[in-house]
Amino acid sequence: MRFGGLAGMLLAITSWAAVVSYYTVAQAGQDLVGLETFRLLYGLIAFWALFGIVAVYWVVRTKGEAWSFFATLVGVIASVGTITASLYQVAATRAALLSNATGISAASPTDPLSVMTFALTGLWFLIANLLLWRLRVPRLLVLLGFVAAIDLFAGFVGALSANDALTTLAAVVAGAVGGPLYWLWLGILLRRLA
Repeated sequence: MRFGGLAGMLLAITSWAAVVSYYTVAQAGQDLVGLETFRLLYGLIAFWALFGIVAVYWVVRTKGEAWSFFATLVGVIASVGTITASLYQVAATRAALLSNATGISAASPTDPLSVMTFALTGLWFLIANLLLWRLRVPRLLVLLGFVAAIDLFAGFVGALSANDALTTLAAVVAGAVGGPLYWLWLGILLRRLA
């Protein structure tokens, strides 16, 4: 649980670094190395989430063994899917650099509709925070988790409907504000509970 708490704090820091990387060098799409850096950071966010998700399981399992286990499975699948999608994009960027290609498809063949990135991650946030609500954790933290779930579901709807503006807005809210704040606070809480 202590490492899960640390991972939550590192997730927040990595998320902010990814947002800065995206908006300073990767957004224009001209700097493929900057784009690769952003995607590596995005994959690292999902890696840190693996440890935080398992730590949350140990905290909430007494409030619902089956649901907490289900939420953990969903969260781990979402994290691994996000890591896979990010690493695929890094590989595509490297291939583009080597072949001097000018463009890269934004859709990932491993997660083209953002099922893992948005939908499963949102489902984990929803279930985990329903279970955290039953514990004596700060209500504001749990409410922030519910907001994150709604935001992620909105991103999934945006991806399904090909609404790039909604998807981008959901990604910015999740990656720059809600997600990092939630994981930083949860990380501190998990370290205290350990």
